[in-house]
Amino acid sequence: MLVAPIITGVLVDFGGFSNRQAGLTAGYGGFGSVSVALLCALFMHRLPLRRLAVVGLIVAALTNLAAAEVYREINLFYLVRAISAFADGACYAAVMSSFARASRPERGYGLFMTLQFGLSGIALWALPTFYSELNVEELYRGFAVLNLLALVLVSNLPATAAEAEGVSLRGNEWRLILTVSAIAGLVALCAFEASNTASSAYLERIAVYAGLSDAEIGLVFGLGSLTGVVGAISILWLGQRLGALTPILMGIVVGAVSLYGLMHAETFQPFLIWTCIHSFTWAFTLPYIQTMLAQLDPGGAVVTAGGLASGAGGALGPSAAALMLSGETFTAVLTVGLMAYLIAAVAATVAGFKRTA
Repeated sequence: MLVAPIITGVLVDFGGFSNRQAGLTAGYGGFGSVSVALLCALFMHRLPLRRLAVVGLIVAALTNLAAAEVYREINLFYLVRAISAFADGACYAAVMSSFARASRPERGYGLFMTLQFGLSGIALWALPTFYSELNVEELYRGFAVLNLLALVLVSNLPATAAEAEGVSLRGNEWRLILTVSAIAGLVALCAFEASNTASSAYLERIAVYAGLSDAEIGLVFGLGSLTGVVGAISILWLGQRLGALTPILMGIVVGAVSLYGLMHAETFQPFLIWTCIHSFTWAFTLPYIQTMLAQLDPGGAVVTAGGLASGAGGALGPSAAALMLSGETFTAVLTVGLMAYLIAAVAATVAGFKRTA
């Protein structure tokens, strides 16, 4: 998700995709994530987490290899991307559930975001700078290699959610997910990710039309993601001194301002500054939303359902922006992003008040 600007650029420049088709690629991937998150959430207290992650990564690797071969057949490519996202989502569910069982879940989610933004920052800087001729086949084969490398790490996951020492599984997954606080928190996560993925999917295109060179784009993306690392690390310092709701609302407000500034930047320096601020707020805010969900169920059912919400946002954001695009302007990205931020703020407020009531 965080290298979506690279994916969009490669598909448009080397795969013959239109801007709309490239945006819809993220949308189809998001629908795959939604499906597996729903299935996992309903059985989260009983799932074999380690085995789930292993199978997911193997299927993801195979479907990424398939995507490299069939991308010229657009409908088949969309299908393969949905299956790949389904498999990736299974691994994601296992990891998110594991963090939920910790006494300080915000630390796990914060460290996760630190690594996520750090690795993507390297990719976003290095690929446009040193490998600007990256093609579609190489891109998806590279993803397959990363899937296989991740297999080395999943042995550290617990076998089942019920194995966690000192964790009380609070009952039926359905009842936990259908509480008002859980539903509102899931809506907040969905809308927050819809805003961020809509802007991320087209950020490379926006930079191109703003007149930035390949080297400048690489520097913007790299520094932007590294600033995201700072945002994620700051969670380890702040912890829950302000609770979860206050940091979420602060992050959404700053994110909305930075998105507006980013969309109106016409030169390198303001584009860089607003991108860095936007990345910081994304990495800072998301772990607090996940923490809010994790506190509702240490067994991980609610935060795993967050994968459904996140995947839905990842599908809806780029898809809505893609369908609203007109010509070579990207006003639709700003419209979708700001509307989604507003929904996220309202839903997070409801979730925070209901959880503490």
